[in-house]
Amino acid sequence: MSVRKRMRFRDYHVRTDPTADPVREAVCVTDEEHCQWTSGERTRADDVTALIAKHAAETGHHCYRRTATDYATAEPGDFH
Repeated sequence: MSVRKRMRFRDYHVRTDPTADPVREAVCVTDEEHCQWTSGERTRADDVTALIAKHAAETGHHCYRRTATDYATAEPGDFH
């Protein structure tokens, strides 16, 4: 008995989701063992920048890790 399979491949178009705001966050890494400060998730980059400046002024900490995350959609395209 012979088993045959036909596999079809499909293209997908991956794009940034325009309906979802990107999320930004900053974490103080000046002294990772002791400082647990984080800006929390924000949708405006200016808000994160202002919170970093405030934390720096209050503590003298100077090193931060910033991340920005966005959302994507995968739209099915043609089969091959």
